[in-house]
Parts: sequence; C-alpha cells; structure tokens
Amino acid sequence: MQISRPYLRGFTLLELMVVIAIISILASLSAPTFTRQIAKAKLIEAQNLATQHQSLVEEFILLNGDFPTSSEFDLIKSTLSESSIVKSIIVENQSDDTGDIKLTFNTSTAITEGEFLTYSRDSNRNWSCSSDLDDNILPNQCVSASTGEEE
Repeated sequence: MQISRPYLRGFTLLELMVVIAIISILASLSAPTFTRQIAKAKLIEAQNLATQHQSLVEEFILLNGDFPTSSEFDLIKSTLSESSIVKSIIVENQSDDTGDIKLTFNTSTAITEGEFLTYSRDSNRNWSCSSDLDDNILPNQCVSASTGEEE
C-alpha cells in the first residue's frame, strides 16, 4: 500500500526575489519624496514660530514706535524647546519700524544646521521672507537668498 502526500503549493525562490526587487525599486523611487515631505512638515513649526514672533514685533512697534532691539526682543520672544527644529531666533537690521527676524535651524531631515529663514518688515508694515534652504523645500512665500528670485 502506497501512502500519498498532499500536493504542497508555495512560492518559488525566483518569485519571491522578483517581488522583493519590485518593492526595492518602488522604495528607492519614493525615498526622496518622503525626505522632502518630512522636511516641509518640520518647516511648518518654523513658520508658525515666525508668525508668532511677527505678531510680537508688531505689538511691540504699536506700543513703543520702533522695531525692538536685540535685548528688547530677548525679553518678549518665546523660549524654544530642545526638540525644536529652530536653533535660535534673533532680530537684525533694526531701524525705526523696519527690521528682520532670523530663524536659524538645527540639523534635521534635508536641513543643515545653520540654514535660516529671514522675515523682513518694511516701512509699509509688509513682511517678506528669504532663505538659504534648498529650492525643493523652500516655503512658497519665500525667496531664495542665493538667487533673489521667488520660487
């Protein structure tokens, strides 16, 4: 009497290798996009901080008539958490009611330590943005500091 075994079915090694190759190709094509999106998401924190500090400066100008000096800005600015993408926030180029708020970054995904966003206030109370970030993560309202052209 002969014992019969049920027929076993499964994937061959070649089929598994083809599936792994396809997944690897898709992952390698999408990695730069994911990196860019992660960097843009982290920049939202910086833009929110900039908006908050623009409001603080506007209130200071309304109350005192002039753009705050560095020491005055240090008294009104918010403290940064250790996990923040923003390393420092300072004011520069103050003159009467004009000046700049400069946000310098910590190292993060697609962002190098020392890169910055600068928000400048003109005498008409308009704010403009410039930055040295890569063009592919530069916020829409910002101008590249290296070219001076809007992206």
